[in-house]
Amino acid sequence: MHDSLMDVTAPQPPARGRARFWPELSGALALGLGALAAVVLVFQILAVAQGKPGPGLLTVAAHLVAAGLAVLAQRVADRARGRTAALAVLGVLAVTGATLWIFWWA
Repeated sequence: MHDSLMDVTAPQPPARGRARFWPELSGALALGLGALAAVVLVFQILAVAQGKPGPGLLTVAAHLVAAGLAVLAQRVADRARGRTAALAVLGVLAVTGATLWIFWWA
């Protein structure tokens, strides 16, 4: 057998940084915000089908925009390192917190 075929090494797992907790947390929040936006959209569709007002177009649009921003920021957090990743994580936290505060808690 040819020597170059025998020289196959097992792929190494990607190196994990020491501060991967925050990007993983922000990823979960971005995913949750996307799921929440989908639920709000479905509730609006069901409400319109039943002739009721539902959450409203502003609420639905705001949830969809917030979810989109959170996912985009999370993509940056997953691909970048250092200050850029930290700012992207903070962006996800801020968008998620603002959305929950404005539309659910306030």
